[in-house]
Amino acid sequence: MFRHLLVLPDGEPNEPPSFLTAIPNWTVGEIITLGDGEQLRVVGIADQIADLLVEHGFSGIFTVEPV
Repeated sequence: MFRHLLVLPDGEPNEPPSFLTAIPNWTVGEIITLGDGEQLRVVGIADQIADLLVEHGFSGIFTVEPV
């Protein structure tokens, strides 16, 4: 499983702040659907992340916007 931190374009955390998926490779422009049915467009992907985030189980950071 891959866990990603979700942030908005202004750097604020999304609500919910994380996304868990079995899909390892996402690209900018894709739409993710959260458990409550909310859809978000991936507008940026950071896969180089701080060691602390990796220690907490994160694989990357998605910058997202509502669809």
